[in-house]
Amino acid sequence: MNTRRVIVALVALFLSIGAYAQDQTAAPKGKPRLTIEERKAKQAAMKAKLAQMSPEERSTFRKAHHERMQTQLKAMTPEQRATFVERRRHHKAHEGK
Repeated sequence: MNTRRVIVALVALFLSIGAYAQDQTAAPKGKPRLTIEERKAKQAAMKAKLAQMSPEERSTFRKAHHERMQTQLKAMTPEQRATFVERRRHHKAHEGK
């Protein structure tokens, strides 16, 4: 009788684990989009940060940023890279309007 209870408990445990695993939703991918106000505040903060740097620090910061971006681009598939480059071109074309 004890053996039967242990087996029933184990079966119930495995079934509940299976049901729980199927119920989990996938984590959202990427970062949430910023609002226009948040984006402008972020840009202003970056401009202030760059203005406080010396020319050598600014140059080093920009080189490091360039290297980071190149690393990200190299890690992308050709389709992802094409989409990324097209979005940047579109953004640069409409920047300041």
